[in-house]
Amino acid sequence: MSNQEQDFTLPRNFHPRHYEITLSKLDVERKTFLGHVKVQFQCLVPDQKIYLNARDLVIEDIQVQLFDGQSLKVKSQEYDSRLEAIVIDVGEDINNSFTVAICYRGKIQTNMSGFYCSNYKDLMTNEDKYMLSTQFEATDARGTFPCVDEPDRKATFKLSLSADPHLTVLSNMPEEFSHVEGGETRHIFHTTPLMSTYLVAWAVGEYEFIEGATEKRIYPTLQDYSVVDGTSSRQAALPIRVYTAIGKRNQGKFALSVATKVVDLFSDLFKISYPLPKLDLLCVESYSHNAMENFSLITFRPTALLVDDSDDVSPAALQKVAYVVSHEIAHQWFGNLVTMQWWDELWLNEGFATWVGYYAVSELFPHWDVESMVMLVSHEAALQLDSLRESHPVKVSLRDPKDIDQAFDTISYLKGCSVLEMVSGYLGQENFLAGVALYLELNKWGNATMEDLFNCISEVAKVEVLSKVKPWLLERGYPVVGVKKSGGQLSLTQSTSTTDKLWWVPLLLTRDGEYCRQLDLTTKSAQLDTGSAYMLLNTDGKAFYRVNYESLELIDALCDNIFQLSSRSKMGVLSDVCSLRPISDYLHLVGKTMKVHDPKDSYVWMSIHSSLLRMRSVIYSTVAPELMAKFDRYILKLVEPWINEALTSLETPKTQHSNDSYTFSKSLFYHSILTFAGKLSHPRVVSVARKLYKRNEINAHNRSVVLGTVLSQPDTTKAVFDQVVQILEGAVLEEMETILRCLGGVTNPELFEPCFQLLFKIEPMNVQFLSEAFSTNPCIYSRILSFVQQNSSALIDRLSVNQTVIGRFLSNTFAYFQGEETIYRLKSIFDGRDISAYDRVLRQTLEKVEKNTRYCNENVSALENFLA
Repeated sequence: MSNQEQDFTLPRNFHPRHYEITLSKLDVERKTFLGHVKVQFQCLVPDQKIYLNARDLVIEDIQVQLFDGQSLKVKSQEYDSRLEAIVIDVGEDINNSFTVAICYRGKIQTNMSGFYCSNYKDLMTNEDKYMLSTQFEATDARGTFPCVDEPDRKATFKLSLSADPHLTVLSNMPEEFSHVEGGETRHIFHTTPLMSTYLVAWAVGEYEFIEGATEKRIYPTLQDYSVVDGTSSRQAALPIRVYTAIGKRNQGKFALSVATKVVDLFSDLFKISYPLPKLDLLCVESYSHNAMENFSLITFRPTALLVDDSDDVSPAALQKVAYVVSHEIAHQWFGNLVTMQWWDELWLNEGFATWVGYYAVSELFPHWDVESMVMLVSHEAALQLDSLRESHPVKVSLRDPKDIDQAFDTISYLKGCSVLEMVSGYLGQENFLAGVALYLELNKWGNATMEDLFNCISEVAKVEVLSKVKPWLLERGYPVVGVKKSGGQLSLTQSTSTTDKLWWVPLLLTRDGEYCRQLDLTTKSAQLDTGSAYMLLNTDGKAFYRVNYESLELIDALCDNIFQLSSRSKMGVLSDVCSLRPISDYLHLVGKTMKVHDPKDSYVWMSIHSSLLRMRSVIYSTVAPELMAKFDRYILKLVEPWINEALTSLETPKTQHSNDSYTFSKSLFYHSILTFAGKLSHPRVVSVARKLYKRNEINAHNRSVVLGTVLSQPDTTKAVFDQVVQILEGAVLEEMETILRCLGGVTNPELFEPCFQLLFKIEPMNVQFLSEAFSTNPCIYSRILSFVQQNSSALIDRLSVNQTVIGRFLSNTFAYFQGEETIYRLKSIFDGRDISAYDRVLRQTLEKVEKNTRYCNENVSALENFLA
């Protein structure tokens, strides 16, 4: 651990071994509770001061007792705000085991962090209800009970919690027993195995559940369960439950079916059986994140766990639930069983859970083309963010506890995933996973580092990996491999904007259809034979770098052979050209690619549509309306051949549940075509969307296309806008997210102000969906910036209740703005404010605006020439 991290970690003289946590008097009206915690410490180095993290707790009594029963008098108790810790001084060195018992009062939070309250409407009665749950990652356990709140200070935990008799109480372990006490029911849970404080969890509410079990009967039971190694004298199928608010449990059937299969898959893959005697998946009504991997009590945002219990479900909703459930269950091994040593290596948790989460979904749903989905939503997103100066290395430096939460970002999750995907692609998946299994076996119930992981992978694969991969993890950015043709030779040159050092670059070369996996570039430059037809670097986009094909001849050679390329390879070439070449080169490539259309490549087209909308958003305010209209006509011409088929699909749905890959891909492709065309006011798409809207023929399959198209037309009236807002008020959360994305697409200036006012009316956790729509709606850019300026105090205060909420609002809303004035105005909004919880996101947003400004300056004339 670096000196920087030691500045806000606790002294390591005493190690916590076991916690007994008792909570009572949960007062939802006053948002308070009473707590008592007893911590058993092991002495490592004698000292007279005991440190425990605590935040927003009122300490009422402290008792210190030695292992032999002798009590020690507390000489002083102070609070260290830098460490967020109480410092207990007993006036003499403690040189043996001891316990600290603390009585305190705490707050029930309302900001979706710590121990917090979610308010919601009962689905059956429409009454106002509440539920209580925890979200302790990364440093919020200390806001609920005094503890040593660091990931490598693992301990066992025993929870006792009192609640009203009609409420269900859940925790990491099954309930041991309960009894009535003073009008409340006290619930006592079995002791957990070793875990970090951020994984401790409980929940209280009016829940119902559905239950399933794994097929394999290899999992521990409570019979002689060992908290030391997670084993028991009898094994059985693992019971898995999905808990929801009353009336929603059947919406958890799909998630439950995924969970039962994924636990068996991972137990086999990692060669370690799931190590706790139950697994609960809990739907929490208010949630800023998709989910949290608490050991054996995983909490979820409703749309990450529940889908409608009918055929009326969109493919995107199914994919989201399958992936998030798989990701969180992966954490039970990678993160919970084996935990990163310190938060600077958060990516060890999140990068791997992302990679293996997608792996699991691909195994369970092979017709979904998950490989291509990963390329679009993970790999490309990481490359785009990591191209910024304000990006950061995967292993990230941290300044203080608040800074830890900013590490939960695209780099930790998606670049981390991409680096692991690159290693797997280079070594082969079998070797990679065998190395991962060895890593888990050697480090289970403990903490580990990236060195531990890659040493294990190297041992299995017989290839030294750590030195190769270090630059990708310790440096910001990635290499760009330039490719020039000279006669029968290709000249390759690697360069990076962040360092003069040479990187190991796995070329993953395909030449005339022949794949050469383990060929690398470790020098500044190299020469390769071109082959007779084409040369493709970074096959399937498995490695984390960009390729700059420095002539249209090289790009055309790939286009001429594009039918031989996989979807991922096509996406890689398109994205590299889009990022590195003039806009005219990209449009040239798109035009040639579209002529070889195949709906099986739905993610290729989604990638193209995303890039074109991004370009359009960036240049919108800098080009003449006539040029913008030309660009729109060019874009619509690309999709015109499939509009009629797509509209037929829109009016006669029900293909999305098919297990046939072609049918499923075609459904995604048509949805992408229509979303794209509707936003650009394609006449037939607008006509059909308005017809379906007037007939109220709206369902999960067509909702985003119909509402998105109707609302984004310049002549859409306030009456229509208000009707959709009314739908919003009665919508379940999945519908709400879709509707907000549609509302944010309005282009009639009369609707801008009522649209922006929604930022004050909807729950803060849902603001991100409105801001996602703002990002590709350049018609509102000037007005939304003015609105944020004029309402900055109230708006930022409202969104800053949770740093994830404010961070997503900034990064989404202003992602494609450009111009020096925009930079000045954005900076002025935050002058004099404490931005420490989201300063990195703000700096990244400002740099994106700078980058967009350069893009406009460099590409508008090229666009004019291309469209001339």
